[in-house]
Amino acid sequence: MLGSAWFGIGTGLLVRPGFWADFVPWSVDRPDAQALGVWALALGVGVLGALAEDDLGRTGPALTALPGTAVAVTVVLACRAAAVDWSSGPALCLVPMVAGLLLAGLSGRVLLARSSAVPPRRNPATEG
Repeated sequence: MLGSAWFGIGTGLLVRPGFWADFVPWSVDRPDAQALGVWALALGVGVLGALAEDDLGRTGPALTALPGTAVAVTVVLACRAAAVDWSSGPALCLVPMVAGLLLAGLSGRVLLARSSAVPPRRNPATEG
């Protein structure tokens, strides 16, 4: 769901920035909306790609990048809080989307650590 949300808003901002710019909780012009669209689309593709990969070991760098991205977005939003319309629907959607990045990265790292700590099961039927 997280990847689909970022993918969807990113595609909308990139393809139809005039319409989708209203879904950004601050004022943006066409180039800004398209730039945000590229960024959100890449984030969505990355999250969806990690899901398709289904290998936590191979997605380790992405699991590190997700919380980092969430923290960076949070810092920018905090620094520019006066420009954000926090009472709008888009802001209410953006907050859980950013929190989702943080939680997805942290939970993925926990699962990766657990899977590395558990030795592989032996199968007596194949041993020989």
